[in-house]
This record gives sequence, structure tokens and C-alpha cells, in this order.
Amino acid sequence: MIIMLSYLKIIRPLNGIMSALAVYIATLIAGATLYPSMQVIYGMIVVFLVSCGGMVINDRFDVVADRLNKPHRPLPSGKIRTKIAVLYSVILFAAGIFLSYFINTYCFYIAIAASLLLVLYSWKLKKIIMVGHLSISLLVALTFIFGGLILNIFGLKILLLALLAFISNIGREIFKTVEDVMGDKHSEVTTIPIKYGVLKAKMIASVFIMAAVILSFLPFFLAIFGVVYLFFIVITDIMFIIAIVVPKNLNATVCKFAMLFALLSFLAGAVA
Repeated sequence: MIIMLSYLKIIRPLNGIMSALAVYIATLIAGATLYPSMQVIYGMIVVFLVSCGGMVINDRFDVVADRLNKPHRPLPSGKIRTKIAVLYSVILFAAGIFLSYFINTYCFYIAIAASLLLVLYSWKLKKIIMVGHLSISLLVALTFIFGGLILNIFGLKILLLALLAFISNIGREIFKTVEDVMGDKHSEVTTIPIKYGVLKAKMIASVFIMAAVILSFLPFFLAIFGVVYLFFIVITDIMFIIAIVVPKNLNATVCKFAMLFALLSFLAGAVA
């Protein structure tokens, strides 16, 4: 039972569920019905699997840093061996790519590209200042684009939601590096708080979060979403602002909950 929980914990399923929800929301905005078709369900599963594969391979490359930052995780605690983790990630990526083949060509190539980028991010890109943040945020934004392309649709509505996800996630990624300074130094990873200090890193992250807050009203002013969206997004923006002012060990966590609520805002807007 404990071993099974470790395999569940290492994929961080909440992240995968949020990604799958983003795909579903994008399909609604693209014109799909409230009840998802098999193509949409396939797309949600694909993104969930690829996201989970990325979590596992990231933990494999982060195992040294996590012995300092998060020793309770499955790999640094020894509950899962590193070789098994690599095999686990390969199976998850392969399953996601295989399933994407039955959606359409666009989704198939995006699944391959996303899987490769997740591996490259974990291996090299995350060690390059800002490049890693941009890469992972691009992948977050890509979930919305992937959702639209399930229906072969790509337009302003999808692009705007992808942009909001991209900007807000950069802020959260920088906040996460503030929490991981000790382990990143040990792993010789160059991050913004290591190079410029924690205070400047928090300021830079806050700029991205505030930019996302300001831009979050665009879907309402452009009549993409109505008053229901406005109600939910105001609550979301308050959560993002709280994320900026809480202690540094809580910035990224509060940001994550704010991003989850942002997804609910998009969902409420799309349904309404």
C-alpha cells in the first residue's frame, strides 16, 4: 500500500488533473458540448499522462536537490529507485503519445514535442536562468492550445487564455525557486534568487503575477466571457495578490491554488 502511494505521490496527480481540466475548458471555448466526446476524453487523458511523466522525470533529475529541499519525496526517501522512476516516466510518456495518435495529427505532434521538452527541461533547461521558467510556462499554456486543436480550432479566445496561463505560471515558477534556494545551490542550478537575491526574485515574480491580474479582465472586456467570469476572476485575482504578500515559503503554494481557481473561473465563464 505504501509503495502504491509513493507511485501516486511522485506523479503529483493534482497537476495532471489541472492540466486535463484546462484541456476540457479549451474545448468548451472552441465550441464543444458540456458533455465531452471521446476525442475530448482522449485529449484529457493524454495531457494527464504526459504531465505525470514530466513530474516523474523531473524528480529523477532533482533527486540530489530534493535530499535537501524535500527529503520526504519518494526518490530521495528511497521509496522508489531512480531506475524504476525513469522506466515509469517512459511508460507514462509513451502511453500519452500513443493515445494522442487517435485524436489527430496536431495533437500527436504536440504530445511528442511536449514530452521531449519536459525531458529537456528536467535535464538541462531548468538550470539556465529564466529559460526553465519560460519552458515550463509554455507547456502550461500549450494545454489550452492542445484543447482547441482537438477540435481543429485555434483562435483569439484560446490564445488569450494560454497567455494568461503563461504569464501567471512564470510568476509561480520564480516563487518556487525562492523556496528551493538551498537545494539549487547544492545542485549548482543558477536561479534568479541565487543570482540576484530572494527580495529581487520575489519582486520579479510579483510583476508577472500582477501582469496576469491586470490582463485577466480582458476576456470580460472583449466579451469572451460574461459577468459570471468576472465574479470568479475577481476572487482569483485577490488570491494572486495574497500570494504576493504571504511569507516566501507560501508564495508558490498560494499561487497554485489561485491558478486552480483561475481554471474554475474559465470553466464558469465558458459554461455561462
